[in-house]
Amino acid sequence: MNSELLRRLSYCETDIDGAIPRLSGNVTLYKHCLNAFLQDTTIQELNEAIQTQAWDDAFTAAHALKGLAGNMGFVPLFHATGELVVLIRNGKMKEIGQSNQRLQSIYNEVCSAIRQGIRENESAGR
Repeated sequence: MNSELLRRLSYCETDIDGAIPRLSGNVTLYKHCLNAFLQDTTIQELNEAIQTQAWDDAFTAAHALKGLAGNMGFVPLFHATGELVVLIRNGKMKEIGQSNQRLQSIYNEVCSAIRQGIRENESAGR
């Protein structure tokens, strides 16, 4: 894996060393999963469910995003989605907005790190 992508992911506290063994040690598959993560629509589904107060759908989307984050080693995103799952499960609707804002910020950081790391890797390969 290129050093720029590793560096950017480390700024997001990504546990790459823990994530790659979950993919049978396949670094190429991990990089493919990073690209797939950028295309995943779970975050949009979560936002829509929260906006429409479809709490069962919000719970499902938050739980799915938590699983993705955990498998990919996105530790802060995993914790933020876990917090949101608990709030939804416990019916603490007044706290969901603030928790979701933190989640969105962390999600955006992770996506930005992936995009920039990939872009810089492609530029270096030319």
